[in-house]
Amino acid sequence: MLKKFIVNPSAGKGRGKRYIVPLQKALHSLAIPNSNIFITQYPGHATEIVNSKNFAESSIFCIGGDGTLNEIINGVKQGFNSPIGIIPVGSGNDFARAIGNLSNDFNLEKYILSTRSIKCDIGQVVVRRNNEIKLNKKFISSLGIGFDAFVASKICSIQVLSGLPLYISSVILSLFSYKAPKCSVISEELALNFTDKVFLFAIGNTETAGGGFKLNPDAKIDDGYLNLCMARNISKTTLLQVLPKAITGTHIFDSRVESYKFKLLKYLTTEKVFLHVDGEVIELEEGEKEIGVSILPNSQTIHINN
Repeated sequence: MLKKFIVNPSAGKGRGKRYIVPLQKALHSLAIPNSNIFITQYPGHATEIVNSKNFAESSIFCIGGDGTLNEIINGVKQGFNSPIGIIPVGSGNDFARAIGNLSNDFNLEKYILSTRSIKCDIGQVVVRRNNEIKLNKKFISSLGIGFDAFVASKICSIQVLSGLPLYISSVILSLFSYKAPKCSVISEELALNFTDKVFLFAIGNTETAGGGFKLNPDAKIDDGYLNLCMARNISKTTLLQVLPKAITGTHIFDSRVESYKFKLLKYLTTEKVFLHVDGEVIELEEGEKEIGVSILPNSQTIHINN
């Protein structure tokens, strides 16, 4: 099987660009032509590359973060299951963390040659307005509606940090200006059907989000479920008490936090809300809308270390 590499030079505040030469050296050592390297030029380009090139019979290696990986996942054509590898150079790297690719003994050449793989679940989000689909995307690590997404929208404005410190700084910046939207949440399997102001609505396929925050510590990428961490009408003072616990995942034992496993749910609101899909922030304007979230079990093959 051919091996192809998609590099996001902007990932990790420029770490992706610095990785191009080491990647070229590794490929030369392995007798893999540099013509198999594709460098993204703008947001969404990785999706276009996978769509426009013949990647159907190839392994695809992502040199970027969760956002670049998301673009690749959404570019793989329906009916094909191109195995995907992750060489983490992003700011968060939550999916790479979930499969052990942030370990100190990670070796690039060995990973490229690895023959081991696993099947993992993928999430899907569909936004409808007046029964018309406005957004249909897959996600592999996390999805947030409300505060979690508002925090993600602030990340780009902070230039000197990465990983968990970056996420914590964004949380602090966001806390003072964020207003929780009123919404309805419906899930038959969870027996949920309520309308309230929901401050935090964080969905995870991986246990971490934001570069290490354990928002959904019980999440597993291959259990056929997504996890939901939710805090309803909660004060900002209370949230300041609860959120630090999310660094270790102990916030789910707080009575003010709800934690669920699910396969399908709906979030309905008429208010303007922020949505993030693997860190990519989308503003959804005022007006009736339905956000449906579901699981696509065992739908993606992922390269792992030997």
